[in-house]
Amino acid sequence: MIICPNCNEISRQDINIYNKNLRKQNFDISPILPTCKHCNAEVKISNRCTKGNIIILNGTCGSGKSTVAEILATRGFGAIDGDCVIQVVKHKTGQTKMDFREQAMFDEITCQIDILSMLGDNFVLSHVILPEDMSKFTKIFEERNLNYHFFLLKPSYQTAVARCQTRTCHNSVTPEEWIKYFYDALVFGENVTVEDNTNMTATQTADYILEAQQ
Repeated sequence: MIICPNCNEISRQDINIYNKNLRKQNFDISPILPTCKHCNAEVKISNRCTKGNIIILNGTCGSGKSTVAEILATRGFGAIDGDCVIQVVKHKTGQTKMDFREQAMFDEITCQIDILSMLGDNFVLSHVILPEDMSKFTKIFEERNLNYHFFLLKPSYQTAVARCQTRTCHNSVTPEEWIKYFYDALVFGENVTVEDNTNMTATQTADYILEAQQ
């Protein structure tokens, strides 16, 4: 059910899923905050995902997560990006600063999966996920009967640094200390597919991921 505060109950065709007005980053994926096409009001959606497939793109800053997710979005995947989730949570809570590991982030990602499941059953999540948080995400996916595949994009450290210095999707350069922190912290076992995409284009990386998750 979709409820607009002005138009009452409306259909899926009456809403815009993505909200470009909240987007702070310069890339194609927008925050997921559904609004009514008729009055532009934010709507409430009661829907729960019950099946599907989700690709999770993990990696340090500059690893290519968002860029690859953009490509998968053009191939029919509903896209959720961690930076966009932060913008939605800030908007809903009024916070100006927040930690990417706050419970509100997990709740919002869950909500966005449920919303996107109205449009299809293939999803991609690009987000920094620390090893100690893996169980929280697998619980979300399993409760929604999602087939999930975790990928860690891990170019060489210097490649990640160079990409952060030249990318234009953010207004500022990511401090190298954060690149280093996540590069060292993101160490996983056999439950995560690690891909060295140092010498791969984003399209080649997306192609590899689609083949590997089948």
